[in-house]
Amino acid sequence: MIDYLWLIFRVLVFPGFTFLLFFTMFCDWIERKVEARMQNRMGPSFTGPRGLFQPLADFIKLLTKEEITPTESKKNFFRFAPILALSVLVFALCFLPIDGTSVIPNVSFGGDLIFVMALVSVANFMLFLAGWSSANPYSSIGAARVLTQFLGYDIPLLMLALAPAFLAGSLTLATIVSSQWVPFAVLAPWAFVLFIITMQAELEKDPFDVPHAESEVVAGHETEYSGGKLAFLKLARDVQIVFGASLITVLFLGGANGPVFFGFPEFWGTLWFVLKVLVIIVISEYITVLFARLRIDQVVKANWRIVLPLSVLSLILTISLAVWIYPLV
Repeated sequence: MIDYLWLIFRVLVFPGFTFLLFFTMFCDWIERKVEARMQNRMGPSFTGPRGLFQPLADFIKLLTKEEITPTESKKNFFRFAPILALSVLVFALCFLPIDGTSVIPNVSFGGDLIFVMALVSVANFMLFLAGWSSANPYSSIGAARVLTQFLGYDIPLLMLALAPAFLAGSLTLATIVSSQWVPFAVLAPWAFVLFIITMQAELEKDPFDVPHAESEVVAGHETEYSGGKLAFLKLARDVQIVFGASLITVLFLGGANGPVFFGFPEFWGTLWFVLKVLVIIVISEYITVLFARLRIDQVVKANWRIVLPLSVLSLILTISLAVWIYPLV
């Protein structure tokens, strides 16, 4: 009975759904503050201390708005795609060792890295369905760009994710984390930098945000969404960003590894994990602000002509490091 209650607490409260929800909103606040400061603006300032509760207020406000479903839309896909995208991303986060172990105890298995990467593709496909089902030309263009972008960048992203797997000698996330007595970002910095850039494209953040470029396609695949559906769609996007930063933390920064000063290793593990994720969030937001949006043809060319060849070279170099150099250290 106690084990059952403990499982419910971990899944629903910490480090499960409730923690992930509020941590996602906190990361959204961090992003908006960093972006505002770099653009000489205030950012969220009034709702809560220093605007801390603004993301929560925005979510609640959207839930109270009227929902409009286009007559010609594919209604089942239109209604459920945002919720499915959010659910898949939260499920993927449950496999990451946030406090040293995964959210669901003993859920880790051999090769769960590949499974988690597959869940990312499924979530992106749900976002494509959200735009495709809207029966709006701007939404259709945005959905096509989502499909084009995530299909292209999934290949180098998976190849770069294999770099820490080769260094750890395992495709299991828990083993990859436990193997990082030195963060893999230090041992293979080229893979780390390329992974951040590729993840930026996978998350559709500047300079790769062409699927929802407001100056071209209004809001892309989100154009026809309103009310609660839009709230879940935006929350799914925010969770996706947190998942991307968390995956980078697990693969290259040692996850929850860090010094334990006194008792409660789970507390210190969670603290180091959160701080590392916030560092990645800030780096990602700096890239977002510093670079202008690429055109869709530039996004595609950047993938096939630059990122993919560099990913192959990165994997070759990392395998060489893992086979000939790393064992001697």
